[in-house]
Amino acid sequence: MAFSPGIYPNDIFLVTKGRIKVFLTYPDGKEFILTILDPGDIFSGHTRAFGQALEDSVMLLMPLDAFRKMLARYPNLMYGLIRVLGDALKHSLDVIEQLVFMEAKIRLANLLYQWTFSRGIHQHDGILVHTGLTREELAYLIGATRQTLTTLLKEFEAQQIITVYKRSILVRDIDALKKVIFQLSL
Repeated sequence: MAFSPGIYPNDIFLVTKGRIKVFLTYPDGKEFILTILDPGDIFSGHTRAFGQALEDSVMLLMPLDAFRKMLARYPNLMYGLIRVLGDALKHSLDVIEQLVFMEAKIRLANLLYQWTFSRGIHQHDGILVHTGLTREELAYLIGATRQTLTTLLKEFEAQQIITVYKRSILVRDIDALKKVIFQLSL
């Protein structure tokens, strides 16, 4: 665990290497992923969120008072913090909206579609998206069970829309993903 609630209430984390999953956890074992921190991202230790490294990671810990002084001296640092908090809020609102209005198939298609543009790497046979997440974490991200996610991934694979690897997904047919999103949401 990179951090836990209540351990660093007066500190700020700065990710310098790797990726950190920021999430809430519940007594039944379910998780709700708020955001994924990348190098350069800042997060506050006063929240009730947990942080877990998704890969080899390094974080710097800074006392809140020192961070406030740094912000006064370098106000541009505020943009990084606002971006991370904005991403977490946007993701939370997206999940709420999708859970209320969309079925799991659309939520998965929508997530994969968005990731092709935000983190996809063009290959000769599609767009490779390194998720860095286990199937269980990916299921939590779309508000589904692991079993539902596995069924949907197999369905998309059978339709040759995607190819699933351990912690990556090759999007072979982005237009088919788009059709899933818009046909099912009508």
